[in-house]
Amino acid sequence: MRIYQFEYPRNERDWVFAPTMKEAKEFYISFTECGDLNNVKVSVVPKKEWCNHYILDINESEPESDEDYNEDDYSCGYKILNTFAEYADINDSIDLIATTEF
Repeated sequence: MRIYQFEYPRNERDWVFAPTMKEAKEFYISFTECGDLNNVKVSVVPKKEWCNHYILDINESEPESDEDYNEDDYSCGYKILNTFAEYADINDSIDLIATTEF
C-alpha cells in the first residue's frame, strides 16, 4: 500500500491510502464526487516522509491553559491521532486518511 497526495491549485490537499495510483484515483473520484482530476496534481508520498505527516482530530483543540497536557501530542492546534506511518501499520483498506479542506 502507498499514500497518494491529491493537491489542488489553491494548495488544498487530500491523502488516500491505496495499493496503486489507479485505485487511489478511482476511489478518490467516487468518494469525493469531484467529477475529474483535471486540476489536481496526484503524487506518491515517499514512505520515508510518512512519520512527518499527521492525522489530526479536528474535534479536539490544543488546550490554552492546561499545564498537564503534552505539547507533542498536538500539531497545528489539534490532537494528533496517528502519523501516516502508524496508520499504515494498522490498516489495509483503501481510504481517504486526511485532508486540509477544513
